[in-house]
Amino acid sequence: VDSGTSLLSGPTKDVQVLATMMGATEIQGLYVVDCSQKVPSLAFTLGGREYVLDRDDLVLYEADGVCVLGIQGSPMGMWILGDVFMRKYYVQFDWGRQRVGFAKAAPGPAAP
Repeated sequence: VDSGTSLLSGPTKDVQVLATMMGATEIQGLYVVDCSQKVPSLAFTLGGREYVLDRDDLVLYEADGVCVLGIQGSPMGMWILGDVFMRKYYVQFDWGRQRVGFAKAAPGPAAP
């Protein structure tokens, strides 16, 4: 979990497989889908608990019927759960006990 990382970042090959399953196309390092198609949920299991990101969590923005997904490949060989994850789940860093806790974020106020 990294608050300095904007997207979900994972091993390039894993992300390519996920993108293919989602029907996404890579354009300049970003994955895009036609907004009319269904985007499946993505789940991460951490400490035996499942944390699910749905379409609304994964789509960063929409322009001209194209949806940009908040996922990218990385050569680092590990997953980094950035802001895309942290918008849905509160994160508590407990440095003293060397652990991280998660809780589902409360919904924000409705837009005017």
